Amino acid sequence: APRRFVQLAAKWRTFREERRPLCTSGDAEVLPTTSTTSRDLAAELPSRSLTPGEPAAFDVVLVGQRSLQHARRVVDQLKERGICVVKAGADKAFRRALLIEAELLWTAGMFEEAVRGRPIEPGSKEMRYSGRDDKVVWLTKSWTEGQERYCKALKVLDNQLGDFGVGLRSLLEAELGFNLSRRTPGMLACYSGDEVPGARYDLHVDNPYKTVMASPDDGRRLTLVYYINENPWDVHKDGGALQVCLTDPNHVPATAAEAIQSPLLTVAPESDTLVAFLSSSMYHAVLPVAA
Repeated sequence: APRRFVQLAAKWRTFREERRPLCTSGDAEVLPTTSTTSRDLAAELPSRSLTPGEPAAFDVVLVGQRSLQHARRVVDQLKERGICVVKAGADKAFRRALLIEAELLWTAGMFEEAVRGRPIEPGSKEMRYSGRDDKVVWLTKSWTEGQERYCKALKVLDNQLGDFGVGLRSLLEAELGFNLSRRTPGMLACYSGDEVPGARYDLHVDNPYKTVMASPDDGRRLTLVYYINENPWDVHKDGGALQVCLTDPNHVPATAAEAIQSPLLTVAPESDTLVAFLSSSMYHAVLPVAA
């Protein structure tokens, strides 16, 4: 049967940024995602880039009151390999409420078409936009206030992702030199195998200013993704895994073809999984969702 999964993403930005063209959503300016790989070029990458491995184990399990120890462990993982996989520890009732709200939004047709941008030529501030396989809802202040009955639990989760980023801020500045100042609106994204057979997102870097694209630096440094789904999820049967190239976090490959030569990390989009990774250095993809 076709599968569908939902994720909520929040991204943290630095003070220093070269502004590039923005999309607007309600009361917020929203940065369109960028992609260093076209669908045609992705087909030329090694087939292993589309083959999930065994899902990664959790690096951190958020239990108890050891918030400082947890934060240090997350930042240590980010510093060492650019990504950290976390078991968030939300209770079942809250996870169920998140799923119900996401399903209601989907059924009500509130998810919108998403776009990704690519400079018309390397270094250009002029962008060319194309469609994506997922559909999104931007959790801006005006949207959440206007749709409160649909998003009470989602609003709590969005705030919690913000608090999680704030909790890492001083350590990220000390260890990685990131001076994080603000975050983008939460982006609720749905990849649906029945809506778009084989829905996917090819290898890309969220903020690819150090890649061959040479996009203006939009300031994004940390991406947080929380999965809202029903367990279990089999990445080999259902697809939809997050595939990450484990390149050196301090050296950004110029192209996806270079990045794919590194070891790969597979993350299953299972409920209550939280992934943190470096927005400007880690190549990642969403593998095709079962149609």
